[in-house]
Amino acid sequence: MAPHVSPSTRTAARVRAATPWAIAGIAVVVAAGLLMRFILPGPIGALGPDEWWHGVAGLSRGSAPFAVSVFAAEIGGGIGAAACAAIAIALLLALRRPRDAAAVATAMVLGVGISELLKAVVLRPRPWDQLYSSSGSSFPSGHSLGAAALVVSLALVVSAADELPRAAARWAWALAIAWIALMMWSRTALHVHWATDVTAGALLGVCVAVLSRRFWFRDIHSSRRAGSAPPARGVS
Repeated sequence: MAPHVSPSTRTAARVRAATPWAIAGIAVVVAAGLLMRFILPGPIGALGPDEWWHGVAGLSRGSAPFAVSVFAAEIGGGIGAAACAAIAIALLLALRRPRDAAAVATAMVLGVGISELLKAVVLRPRPWDQLYSSSGSSFPSGHSLGAAALVVSLALVVSAADELPRAAARWAWALAIAWIALMMWSRTALHVHWATDVTAGALLGVCVAVLSRRFWFRDIHSSRRAGSAPPARGVS
């Protein structure tokens, strides 16, 4: 019979394996932004897939989907995202998981930093027919980035918690995927972002979540790869 592998060990191995992909993902987003800014001619608005999805994802003002989209826009904006992250970090600190809290904070700060730098460089125009007030450069989507960075970071925390049942990790990942998808849809449905903006933002958020967790738990990853006993849960 194969030996039992704890959730923390399994999560550490998966994060270690995903690290090169996370670095490559950030490189792809950066390269796409630089391509739009310096290679393609003129201000880059809708590309082919963007135009198609822009027509599919429209909303009617006052409808229930419109209300859901506005809710996602409010909770995923600068103040809303910062408040959600602060609550999550405070809860993790209260649960005596300081490194988990640091990984969440790092993912949010790193993601926002990369996103804002890209926005300042790429200067991609937003769609012309916005249904919700939004300003600034369009690429990448900061809402999609923040949503992905936060929920993926929290899903990794749940996945690595040895004291939680395996079903908790499955639910955490299901909710994370659903929230990211909702945020991506809402930003395009409100016509404040192109489909490629939200795709880049979500990818960037996932990647910084993986890299932040690897950074704060790198000693645990190394010790488990070497076969030594892991440190106590999440406490530095």
